Amino acid sequence: MSESENTLHTKKSLSDLVHEYKEKDIKNENINTTISNEIPKSPIGGKLNNEQFQNVMSQETDPDLILTYELVKLPSKGLFYTNRIDEVKVEYMTSKDEDLMTTPSLLESGKVMDVLLKRKIKSPEISPENLLPGDRNAIILFLRTSSYGTDYKVEVTDPRNDRTFKQTVDLSKLEYKELKVMPDEHGLFTVEIPMRKKIVKFKLLTHKEDADIFSKAESIKDAYGSEFSEYNTMKLKAHIMSINDNMSRDYINKFVDAMPALDAFTIRKKILEVQPDVDMSYEFTAPDGYKFKADINVGIDFFFPSI
Repeated sequence: MSESENTLHTKKSLSDLVHEYKEKDIKNENINTTISNEIPKSPIGGKLNNEQFQNVMSQETDPDLILTYELVKLPSKGLFYTNRIDEVKVEYMTSKDEDLMTTPSLLESGKVMDVLLKRKIKSPEISPENLLPGDRNAIILFLRTSSYGTDYKVEVTDPRNDRTFKQTVDLSKLEYKELKVMPDEHGLFTVEIPMRKKIVKFKLLTHKEDADIFSKAESIKDAYGSEFSEYNTMKLKAHIMSINDNMSRDYINKFVDAMPALDAFTIRKKILEVQPDVDMSYEFTAPDGYKFKADINVGIDFFFPSI
């Protein structure tokens, strides 16, 4: 395999991705016009008078009344999907979406983002639930920046003295993670665990797979009155596809249950290293001018900027 094939892709500024398609002509296929070629008819089957005709046509052709979308590049570059889709059509947020974001039942159930992405992703080739978490994060970030701008106010902790201060970050400076390892032809990665000296092959989980595991772990916890959830262990089992080429699910489950902590840590670390995602690290400047890097902590105000 060539050196170029070993590199998934280089870092690309989110600002470039967000604005890349804005320079294209409005007649480009990236703009969803939804204009009908048919002459509009009266809703009751009769003919429209001139004033009614003009009103209907203005609604059909006025660019301010047309919903548009843009193509958003995926951090995964489509390498983990059977159809290899590497970009999706994402519709801009509207006032109706703000109503969705404030619906109490959706907020309580934690399904706000799921419903929002189902509304906004217009590529029929893939569903939001089957996207990798990192690809979903890229789309969510695009929706935020294209709707409310790139400025985001956060509270940061100075690592020297644990004092907090407020700073406005520029979300357009965030980049996709630079991934240096390619999956094999089956979309799997390989890692050798240090304690048991075994070769482990693992896959990346989709959002739906992760959510289902979390739900199952919580159900088991409640059913047995356990003091803790086994979510992390159950998730690790789902990631692993073979151990020294042994693909028996029963063997993998028992192996993980008896796995030394260092081996489990090694696998989880490798998963994080190869997971396509948005790099949330940012260079902050303390009040005295000291610069340091830290991850941006996204709060509930991410989609609810203060007025």
